[in-house]
Amino acid sequence: MVQLSLSEWIASLHLHNPIAMIVAAALILFIWQYSASKQRTTYKNNLRLERLHRSLELYTAAIGGLLREVGGSGKSSPQEHALLVDRLLACKAAPYATDDLSAQVTAYTMNEGDMTRLTLLLRSLERETERLEDERHMLLNRMEKPGWGWSLWQQILHTLPFVFTTCLFLLVLWFIGSLYQLPVLTSDPAAALYIWSRFLSCLFALLLLYPFLRGGRRETSSSLLQRWLAVIIALAALLHMTGLQWAPYVFTLQLLLFLAGFRFSKNKPRKSRPFAGHYFEAAELASLEAQLAGLPDSESDTVRNPDTPHHLK
Repeated sequence: MVQLSLSEWIASLHLHNPIAMIVAAALILFIWQYSASKQRTTYKNNLRLERLHRSLELYTAAIGGLLREVGGSGKSSPQEHALLVDRLLACKAAPYATDDLSAQVTAYTMNEGDMTRLTLLLRSLERETERLEDERHMLLNRMEKPGWGWSLWQQILHTLPFVFTTCLFLLVLWFIGSLYQLPVLTSDPAAALYIWSRFLSCLFALLLLYPFLRGGRRETSSSLLQRWLAVIIALAALLHMTGLQWAPYVFTLQLLLFLAGFRFSKNKPRKSRPFAGHYFEAAELASLEAQLAGLPDSESDTVRNPDTPHHLK
């Protein structure tokens, strides 16, 4: 039996069956991208768990100090109070610290001794801790105890890099073929512009849709809107089926939708909130009213209406 080396085997495939050569190259690319995708997903999940764990460590340490401070009605020793302030400031360095929480920590450290801010800060930290605990629980379940549907979906996601590469390769071939056939099909001088617009439009749709299909991002208030905008922009590429002459208009529509995403996904400016860095709940408002009831009338009015001119108070 004749033994062939790897190079001789590949050469024989190239000479006798070029289709098999292409299939072999595609199979190697698929295996490599599939394995790389699994490794990258595992790395991202572990990194996310590490950040969640670090944030929860800082938050729970601060909550313990706040509970002792609130339970002692602010009568802690100077050393304990300094330790509490250090733990609160450390929360601002947590990987998943929010802007609102950082603003509340800053407001408390600038107004030490304010029991109202202390109570509100405790509630905010407890809410953030519960939210991160739920996120960690969900991530651990998906990694260690995935459901049947989620396991299948993960396998599909790992094939997306190869699908994206294939689509990109076919798009480039389509673009080059269209340019070569241009002199034969038409003499319109604007035809080249139409072909370029169609190519850029399809490429833009692929580049925008791929990250959202891959997933792996933390959910935010604007995540759903961004996902739907990416899908709509990708579906707009199907309008090229109506005719090549519509390509510039389709590409312009996609760009306008993309720019609209900046407008609708912006966070609410802090200056438009009731207090910088804080949203009051009904229970918190009741607590504030109860505490303000014990203040003198002049101080109570000042707290309730801080923007009222002094000559009207």
